[in-house]
Amino acid sequence: MATLYFSGIHTMMNGTPTMLNRFSIKQQLSTTLTSIVLFSSFAYGQGEWTRPDRLPEIPTTAPRTWILANQQAAFSEYCTTGEGTDFYTRIKEGFDEKYLSFPFPDEPKSFGDSDPKARTSAKIDAWRKAQDTCNEVAGIASTATIIWRVNGEQTYLDKAREFLVKLCDWDPEGTTGIEYNDETNFRLLRLAPEVYDQIRDELTAEEKAKVLAMFQRRGTTSFDHILRKRTGLLKRNSLEVEPSSHPVRFMPMLGMMGLALWDDLPEAKDWFAFAYGFYENQFSPWGGDDGGWAEGIAYWRGVIEHASFQDALLLIDAPEAYAQPFWKNTFYFPVYFLTPWRSTAFGDTPVAGAIGIEPGIRDIITHAARVHQDGYLRAYADLYEDPHALPEDELEFRLWRKYPTPVEYLLRDFLVADRPLPAANPLSDLPQSIYLKSIGWAAIHTDLGNPQNDIFLQIKSSPYGSFSHSHADQNAFILNAFGEGLAINSGYREFHRSPHHNGHTRQTLSKNAVLIGGEGQTAQDATAIGQITRFVSNERATWVQGDATQAYQANPKLKDVELAQRDVIMLQSGLVIIRDEIRSLRPESVQWLIHSNQQPDKTDDGELAISQNDANLLVDLVAVDNELVIEVSDVFAVPVDPKYLRKGYDPQFHLIAATETPTCNTVIYAVLQPSQGKDPAKARIQSASSQQVEIIQTNGQTLKIDFSKESPEISQT
Repeated sequence: MATLYFSGIHTMMNGTPTMLNRFSIKQQLSTTLTSIVLFSSFAYGQGEWTRPDRLPEIPTTAPRTWILANQQAAFSEYCTTGEGTDFYTRIKEGFDEKYLSFPFPDEPKSFGDSDPKARTSAKIDAWRKAQDTCNEVAGIASTATIIWRVNGEQTYLDKAREFLVKLCDWDPEGTTGIEYNDETNFRLLRLAPEVYDQIRDELTAEEKAKVLAMFQRRGTTSFDHILRKRTGLLKRNSLEVEPSSHPVRFMPMLGMMGLALWDDLPEAKDWFAFAYGFYENQFSPWGGDDGGWAEGIAYWRGVIEHASFQDALLLIDAPEAYAQPFWKNTFYFPVYFLTPWRSTAFGDTPVAGAIGIEPGIRDIITHAARVHQDGYLRAYADLYEDPHALPEDELEFRLWRKYPTPVEYLLRDFLVADRPLPAANPLSDLPQSIYLKSIGWAAIHTDLGNPQNDIFLQIKSSPYGSFSHSHADQNAFILNAFGEGLAINSGYREFHRSPHHNGHTRQTLSKNAVLIGGEGQTAQDATAIGQITRFVSNERATWVQGDATQAYQANPKLKDVELAQRDVIMLQSGLVIIRDEIRSLRPESVQWLIHSNQQPDKTDDGELAISQNDANLLVDLVAVDNELVIEVSDVFAVPVDPKYLRKGYDPQFHLIAATETPTCNTVIYAVLQPSQGKDPAKARIQSASSQQVEIIQTNGQTLKIDFSKESPEISQT
């Protein structure tokens, strides 16, 4: 008999799980801060923020963003005879064909009440159209500027100047203002100030005054908006002051604008100082030094934008660029939690509900590999298999919804052109499991770096609750294996806060979790928290214990719940054992949920079988001293908006295993056996009590797990 004891493998103190993260770095910041209060010259509001007592050394002459004065010759050479030649040539050819004669568009029209809670499907179309218009305006101006910087031709300078100056005729507080449509304001200000920084000497005095007046108004209202959202009071890895997603996302825009307009507007130095202090002392409110992002992997993509401020610091040789622990660790978040192929993930995801290593993600990981000279990141970037072309290979040049734009990729590549791409290090050398304490996420792999052979389980029980872009999914899991999604997050997000998104996708009923009395955790609730109370891993198995009691208690109908605990054990073989214990002051039925892309079938042995191409998952379920009634449906709690069904919204199946008799104490065991090929591996529950389960494996051996100890004891005969 072989026995595996989890306790003692890794030291655990006071019930706090030990973080098995080889990338975490301890660093103390001892910057002295002086608190000040800024009052906007506009009557929109006020906010408090702390000003750092020091700033990095700022170049004495402009430009201070994108291409410094002493880099002009090197950039031209990079784009005409150097490493960036093909990319630049493709950009110029596409721009000449599509945008060189493109007329300046009309100012976007109002679409009525712009409150996100009041949006309808039709309003979303108008909102996106306005956003695309602004993206084109800024994209055309910036692309023309960069081409002019390379070849010096007047035609491109004239185009950049035209679009920058005509933008000044739009109302900064109108339909593209931050209060009406913050995305349009963002798409303009994230590029237009840098355009000015590059061409300021080519503007007439009248043009320059007009442009600066526009930036002063847009910049001041943007800063005021960010302050009123209490962004200046946010704390790293904390909901003590609840962060607002968009203002946090706008921080690099504000800092870059301040740097670009450093000598031109007195307010610019405040904008830069605010952003600089935010990144030094407060970023990120969505996670901690371990690099996690509580809003989920799709919103982690916003790190691409935040990295633009780090790139601005790198450009001016500021030693703080990418130096903090977060920036050393965050690029490992997708390494562990994002499959190369498109799969479902925790939190809000793109409209069709899945995400993989997209071109932009691959590019930022490659960029980080150069910045940090990290061969593991290079190896992960090499796993890219998205059918969409990479930015430098894209044949169709478009700006209407590009973010970042092609020239931003070109500039980023130039920034690190003197840093060689490191050789790939095998991802198999890394720990196969990871726990990110800052956000309450854990990932377990059997073959990290080899996705076609890997079994990947992720579990979440988060101190961020279901707030912002998180969902009501404490103690939920997602299982991918052999390049396929087997146990998925269900639901789509046609647009934010759509009826389907609110009524299904955000809810516990769409997760691989449990309902209690048919009720789930509360959505959009910062108090609906979970906690990973145990995480222990060794070469044979990983054990994760999650407590979602408070998340269920946040639902007024479940105030009598005393315990909602899930233990998950995954063996290195890929076998998964789950134990759910629900205790309540009054008898309740419990519904155990699992979702899939293909309809589950019942095997001759009574197990549930899910197949996805060549990957299989057998599921065996037992409720101790109770019976389970199993139902399968392909009906969503709230249907998908019909307009979006043509965009790849495939059917999904929802399996509910409900206890037949309500009780005050329910224990459910689930055994999940992933396998590949025509003959699925099998594992069945032979016997189960409240604290012990015995499992017969494919090889005939019996696996016994005892949960009565402080940590599970596994034995095999």
